[in-house]
Amino acid sequence: MEPAGFFRRIFSLIYDTLFVLAIVISLSLLLNIINNGAPKPGTFLSIIQLIIATASGPLFYCYFWHKNEGQTLGMQAWKIKLVTCEGEALVFKTSLTRCFLSFISFLIIGLGYFWIIIDKKNRSWSDIFTNTRVIDIRKSL
Repeated sequence: MEPAGFFRRIFSLIYDTLFVLAIVISLSLLLNIINNGAPKPGTFLSIIQLIIATASGPLFYCYFWHKNEGQTLGMQAWKIKLVTCEGEALVFKTSLTRCFLSFISFLIIGLGYFWIIIDKKNRSWSDIFTNTRVIDIRKSL
């Protein structure tokens, strides 16, 4: 199985980010409509707003990786797929760990993603630490 390259992975990430932003904006708008305006700080609805903002991304990725055989919508478009190195089914804990490590990689000026260019197996930090890899399914058929 051929590893997916840097640009396919980054473009897939951008594509998925647009979907996650659409989800966050839609749910936030719905919350504002229900509340008749933006929630006031410190209220229950402001906590709901925080949960929407922080949980939408990880839930999106975990859902698609589990229910869609290792592919998010962006991964489908760019013909790449997340697999474990052992060929086993991806477990929820691994998915959450990948999400957390990806967030950390992004915060550190994207170094975890740029590592794909340096690594001979095209692995990001989240691939290395969770023993997973992203493959190019066009070359794996």
